[in-house]
Amino acid sequence: MYITDLTHFLDGSGAIAPIKGAARAMAQFLVDVVAHATDESDASLAAPTCFKCKKGPVTAVRAADDAVIWKCPKCEAEGRISKWQGTLWDLSTRPHSSD
Repeated sequence: MYITDLTHFLDGSGAIAPIKGAARAMAQFLVDVVAHATDESDASLAAPTCFKCKKGPVTAVRAADDAVIWKCPKCEAEGRISKWQGTLWDLSTRPHSSD
């Protein structure tokens, strides 16, 4: 299980800190998972593809303690993301559009 404090992947301005390589790919995956799990709009974001096996979308939900829990149904990689609240990818406070 991957246990992640999202702030470890962000710079002082809140943007993704790693510029390239595996760290950048992992950071992008994590922020995509957070955005997916916190998007409560009617047209929610598609689930990101697993960073490990790249074979399919992961499931992502908010746990009772507000961590984001994700799992890949294909390779069974899984993780827990904390300290995502208030980041650029926290969509939980985004106003909902009304039609």
